[in-house]
Amino acid sequence: RAIVYYDPNFRISHKDEAMRLTSTMIENLEYADIVRGSVDDFLNMYALQDADKIYKDKIKFYCPNLIYTTGAGNISLRTSSVSKEYPVKQVEAVSTIGAGDNFNAGLIYGLLKYDIRYRHLNTLDEQAWNKIIECGKEFATEVCCSFDNYISPEFANGRKL
Repeated sequence: RAIVYYDPNFRISHKDEAMRLTSTMIENLEYADIVRGSVDDFLNMYALQDADKIYKDKIKFYCPNLIYTTGAGNISLRTSSVSKEYPVKQVEAVSTIGAGDNFNAGLIYGLLKYDIRYRHLNTLDEQAWNKIIECGKEFATEVCCSFDNYISPEFANGRKL
């Protein structure tokens, strides 16, 4: 079975539709094995920005793994066995366009790099999550340091599997 990774990407332009779209969002959460949402996503969906409250009240029942990003702020991980905050390296960002998508790409890269399969997902320890989150952070940081919306070829070449 494949790992289903869900980034709601719920933009402010849909904020007024949040109530009407609740059943669709819940269905997506039920399919997901990992939810990665930003502070903006959860503000627009639920008017919430506290990682613990979001996980406990909105995500945990449907999906056991939440990664919550806050731009240049901490990254919050909530799972059935790990609750952790990851600091984000402060860089001179020239553009944040593509940072979330590249964070997602980095996380998926981390899952592949460390040979994490669906059967392992719900028993990952903190050490394994640390490595996966670090990959996401590296990809997002790389993108923020240039005007391109993607990682550089040099960066990619250094991470071939």
